[in-house]
Amino acid sequence: MAEEQLEVVEIDVFEFAERGEEVPHAKVYKVRIDGETVRVDTPTPTGELLLSKVHKRPCAFELIEEFIHHENAVVEPSESVNLRKHGLKGFITAHKEIVNISINGKPYHIERGKRTVAEILLKIDQTPEGYILMEEQDGPPLPLPPNLPVEIRGCEVFHSQPQSGGSS
Repeated sequence: MAEEQLEVVEIDVFEFAERGEEVPHAKVYKVRIDGETVRVDTPTPTGELLLSKVHKRPCAFELIEEFIHHENAVVEPSESVNLRKHGLKGFITAHKEIVNISINGKPYHIERGKRTVAEILLKIDQTPEGYILMEEQDGPPLPLPPNLPVEIRGCEVFHSQPQSGGSS
């Protein structure tokens, strides 16, 4: 009889939570994330998949389940969420305070906000006196001035290279 359960094509998870009803099986689940309704074709998506539906990445944002009785729970990026869970009304996202960045192809944690080039290079035991920090943004990596702050939001990609002996 599982085929009969799949007769429902699309389910709005929030509507079932408001009515206090169990969410039936469906081909597509409509879920609210930050007030935006998105469609998901599995009852058990990962946190990362749900974040991607609202164009956000786990290196900068947390995904939080919201329940009808004001309970909240953080969902890890690799964790599967049960969209049929009783009382689930949707999700919200929040900026992480400690975000992930990449330096020379490796992930590092750092506090979001304005950071100095020296703070970023320190993550890989380097200093601005010996190394240039470059940031990759829509093209090849460009050098960052060592005397200006760098805005860290999460997901930034940096590269370092030794300072050259001569002037440019």
